[in-house]
Amino acid sequence: MIFHTTSSFRQAILSLTKRVKDGYSTVVEDICRALQDMPDNIIRDTNDRIIQQQNYRIVKLRIPNSGQRLAKANGFRLIYYVSLVDETVVLLHVYPKRGPQGVGNITDAEYNRLIGEMIQESTDTTLHQVDVTDNLAELSTEAHL
Repeated sequence: MIFHTTSSFRQAILSLTKRVKDGYSTVVEDICRALQDMPDNIIRDTNDRIIQQQNYRIVKLRIPNSGQRLAKANGFRLIYYVSLVDETVVLLHVYPKRGPQGVGNITDAEYNRLIGEMIQESTDTTLHQVDVTDNLAELSTEAHL
């Protein structure tokens, strides 16, 4: 699988890791561990779908927060786009369920905004290709779908 990130995702990571005392400092490691442990067919065919279209899915994946020792139910929510026709995954957003920056759920309007942002950044070639085996290290800053 080829992984990309949007500016919203990168901003969310910065916000979560900025204050160590909030207990979100492990978010990058937790995301990478979850994605590395999942076979490609599970990343693509998971039942945690939010939006299903003919060629893609938007998925909300629950990820444990090892920094606060929280299980999946109270950990992070990773929102990602997965193509059903190629090996592309775009990390759209991440947020914690609990804690000072905790969010209950995001709205349909927010999902639509995230999808629109991904499409725009793909057109502008401003998606970043990342390596999930190396803590989301950037491989390219001019990627497109």
